[in-house]
Amino acid sequence: MKKERSSNFELLRLLCIFGILVMHTFAGIDTTVSTQNLLIQVFCNSLFNTGVTCFVLISGYFGIRFDLAKLVRLDLMIIFFTLAGNLLLGDFGIKTLIKSCIPVISRQYWFISCYFVLCILAPYLNQIPEKMKKEQFRTLLLVLLLIFSLIPTVTTYDIMQDAGKGLVDFVMIYLIGRYLALYCSGPLRIRRLLAGIVLSVGVIFAADGARSLASGVIYTTFARDCSVFIIFASVLLLLLFQELHFKNGVINRAAGNVLAVYVLDGFLRAFLNRYIDWELYAGKWYLIFLVFAYVFVVILAAILANELRRFTIGRIEPWLSERIVRLWNRLRTWLLRLADKAPAFFS
Repeated sequence: MKKERSSNFELLRLLCIFGILVMHTFAGIDTTVSTQNLLIQVFCNSLFNTGVTCFVLISGYFGIRFDLAKLVRLDLMIIFFTLAGNLLLGDFGIKTLIKSCIPVISRQYWFISCYFVLCILAPYLNQIPEKMKKEQFRTLLLVLLLIFSLIPTVTTYDIMQDAGKGLVDFVMIYLIGRYLALYCSGPLRIRRLLAGIVLSVGVIFAADGARSLASGVIYTTFARDCSVFIIFASVLLLLLFQELHFKNGVINRAAGNVLAVYVLDGFLRAFLNRYIDWELYAGKWYLIFLVFAYVFVVILAAILANELRRFTIGRIEPWLSERIVRLWNRLRTWLLRLADKAPAFFS
């Protein structure tokens, strides 16, 4: 009998995807017409932009075990929904079709493209904490945080010029997750964790909120993925949910659909927004409740769509992925033989 997973981190994943979709929805609404809604949007960015970092932290916490067949099945799911989404929107262009068939390479979804590469690098990244002493590993993380997080937060300029939405940030956060799993798995005080989260999110909200109010434009400078405050809040969120211990089959099942929700999000919102004029509600006091309800509908629709895919076309994905893996293994063997012969050819 298959052992049921603990649901604490699965719940965190669901809350993260909910928050990410809330930010995506707010991004398409001009909340500057209302001081209240402007501040609500800034607060949502301050809290919910921890979502991506939490996802990567969870991957690092449990450690990614490279499985090519799983990656192929994930890619097949992404291709299917990308094609279906473009069909839903009536986009049949040749360029769109080509990009839909190679969504990872074309970086149609920046998170998934970075995640794929992270999975490929994981066997090598996992060796870092295994071969380094705790002090050396901690020093490495501090150096990475200094260069790619603290300096960008203080100066507002990041060396990678991607606001943390890139592979370097993913690798750093993944390694932090590995460190937390190895050295911070003991019981922690929930009140202190909550206080730290409130403090970190409060600093982001105060800084970005003040600048947004002064300029009349939404600023997310301190809510970027590379922000040290976002990373700190995300770490504390992970540790907070680490302290929760419960099991719920519904939560576990729903959480298994988060990547499908991420892929379908843009298509579903683009379709629904044909019938919704958000500017009519941009100045209303109840906008936040409409956004929450709207996001819930999008998530529910995406989960139902993925569950339907699993019971239909998804049934052939294991068979197809197995054959793709076999083909790759043959190609890899041929390339390795060719590489072995290369020095003799040039000598």
